Amino acid sequence: MMKSESPNIKSCGSCSSDSVKNWEGRLCFCGKQARVYTSWTLKNPGRRFYTCSTPKEIQGCHFFEWIDEGFSGRAFDVITHLNHRRIFLEEKLKHVEEDLEENIEKRRTLKDEKLQLIDGNKAFEADLKLIRSGVNVVLDVVDVVDVELMAGRWWC
Repeated sequence: MMKSESPNIKSCGSCSSDSVKNWEGRLCFCGKQARVYTSWTLKNPGRRFYTCSTPKEIQGCHFFEWIDEGFSGRAFDVITHLNHRRIFLEEKLKHVEEDLEENIEKRRTLKDEKLQLIDGNKAFEADLKLIRSGVNVVLDVVDVVDVELMAGRWWC
């Protein structure tokens, strides 16, 4: 069951609006059409009630009246169990979303580290190429010296 998204009842975090249907045309103390909400508190799950349609921050008349009698027996137990299950699943979803965000951040960090390693590897390969070309020059010089020595041109 969804929490109220109505701008008229900001303080009701555990109720949902049925305000499209204004049951029996009930008026609140300030003469306005009362709105109908459904409570999703643990004490009164699923019970509907009237309340003033003026937002509480604007100091409405604070009208409140239950429409339904409280549930008893098995119905109350089932609704309470389902409400507990909903709360558990909402909490689990919150943790999963936090873990997902953490993993997305870790993935970004690993991607950045991978790019740094790729850049470092390119620099290493460029240095290795220079070293190999230097070694080839040295080997070429050694070959020339070796040839000269074999030809008897140099004496040590």
